[in-house]
Amino acid sequence: MEIELRKWGNSIGLRIPNKLAQSMSLEENSVVELVQSDNSLIIKKKEEIDIDELINSIPDDFEYPEDVRNFVESECQGEELI
Repeated sequence: MEIELRKWGNSIGLRIPNKLAQSMSLEENSVVELVQSDNSLIIKKKEEIDIDELINSIPDDFEYPEDVRNFVESECQGEELI
């Protein structure tokens, strides 16, 4: 599929044909992710992350890296809000 890029303010925009947008469940105000790979531009639908799914994806044997562990396990030193 060939698409012509157009000036949009100080940027360059492209239009996603309706059939393609519908097939990917994209609609106005959908968020996509742009990934540059060598000489290609990849447009990915940004999936909404459910916080419960994210928390459940942490392995049971997860350990913080050494450079973060001291911070996470330290006590408050002032008036930090957690």
